[in-house]
Amino acid sequence: MTASATTRGPTRPAIAALVIVAAMAGCTDPASDPGIPLVNTSAMEAPVRSLIEAVTRNLEGAPDSAVAWGRLGRVYHAHDLDGPALACYEKAMQLEPGNFHWPYLAAHAIAETDKTAAVAYFDKARQLVPADDVLLVAYGNVLAQLGRGEAAGDAFRAALDANGRSSFAHVGLAQQSLLQGNLESARSLLEQARELAPTDGSIYPLLTQVYARLGDSEQASRTELLARVHDEPRRPRDPVIRAMRALAANSHAHASEGARLADEGDLAAAEARLRKVLTIRPGTPTDFGNLATVLSRQGKHGEAMELFAKGLADNPDAVILLSHQGLTQMRMGDIAAAEESLTRAANLDSAYPQAQFNLGVLRYGQGRHRDAITCFERTLALDPGFTDAYLNLGSAYAALGEFEAALQPWEQLRQVQSDNAALVHNIALANARLDRLDQAVADFRRAIDLDPDNAASRRELERTLRRARTPRRQESDGGQGEVPSRAR
Repeated sequence: MTASATTRGPTRPAIAALVIVAAMAGCTDPASDPGIPLVNTSAMEAPVRSLIEAVTRNLEGAPDSAVAWGRLGRVYHAHDLDGPALACYEKAMQLEPGNFHWPYLAAHAIAETDKTAAVAYFDKARQLVPADDVLLVAYGNVLAQLGRGEAAGDAFRAALDANGRSSFAHVGLAQQSLLQGNLESARSLLEQARELAPTDGSIYPLLTQVYARLGDSEQASRTELLARVHDEPRRPRDPVIRAMRALAANSHAHASEGARLADEGDLAAAEARLRKVLTIRPGTPTDFGNLATVLSRQGKHGEAMELFAKGLADNPDAVILLSHQGLTQMRMGDIAAAEESLTRAANLDSAYPQAQFNLGVLRYGQGRHRDAITCFERTLALDPGFTDAYLNLGSAYAALGEFEAALQPWEQLRQVQSDNAALVHNIALANARLDRLDQAVADFRRAIDLDPDNAASRRELERTLRRARTPRRQESDGGQGEVPSRAR
């Protein structure tokens, strides 16, 4: 049984504020045409400044083009310059009233500051595309925030009519049912949403609340754990907003996109984005650490260690960098250095679960399984949604031959990862070691259903079936078997 070593992706940097100075230029009739809204770009990063200047020049050469106005609006919007963006969208709407993109983008640009105005823009967009489920969900959400529950419900129902598989519309309607006290309706809608989007973090807190109010404590307990595992709300796939966001040229946008790509496992693309950050601004410890972590995950340990060193030179007590550096040192086989980094990280911040987890992986690899158990238990006390810690905790107990104890975290994890073939295989092996042969056979068969190419599960199933037929006979090769407990 092997403990898995994981990282939870780069840490997202804080958003840098942009200084905005609204100005007017190029207008021949100020009363009827406000002209091109300009911003003071002197304090902006060079790529942002160059982009805004280029798009503005393009608009100056084509003042009657809705596309040119819309592009400047989207560039402003992508850099959180919502006021100037709104002015551009208004002009684009005048020039091209049949394009729903302009009122739709305007609604998003103003939604944080004036939801009533956002509703008016959504209404315009909806008249142009009445059956766009993404638009209707966004519209319904703003109506709900304004307390207009009946209108919000109508919008969510229209979204479901347009796309019956919209989990977001199901959640929106469930929230309205919950506000009305209709718990059964809310339960049904949220369960449907869960089937459609099982990793959407917006579902489980609501579903936990509904189960608790319905008196179903067992289901409430299970969904509470799921809420901790899936703690990030999903967003609708919105090509209009995504195209706008793709125009962002600032370092924060590259860092955020790099973090997203790393979370999704696209490490080469994440590396390119994070390297771009360092060409735009002087590297911070976080910048160096983010890139180093992505490089380490690709096996580029040498360069990763150089970047960790740069980050730690600026901030020797950066716990996240120390923890990820220690994991890299483990991968390189430098156990003494990993010991120093991980112990220091855990001592500096005993409440950081990743440091406790990584130290547990080190202890497991050293054969110090009791110490590993302590670290994994601390990890789960700090973050009950840290799924790899359940997996590794069970592996540590199993390494000691304590299969009953191993089953406890593994069975907890199965509540949220019922389709994890490696986990089910582990559980089957533990039950076989405890002579629960019928249960072991059922679990091995389940593991094979999940992963038909799993030779280890097939071999152990045959061995367990032989034992079941001759229960008193000891298998000569009945060792620990294979337990592929590395988390994906």
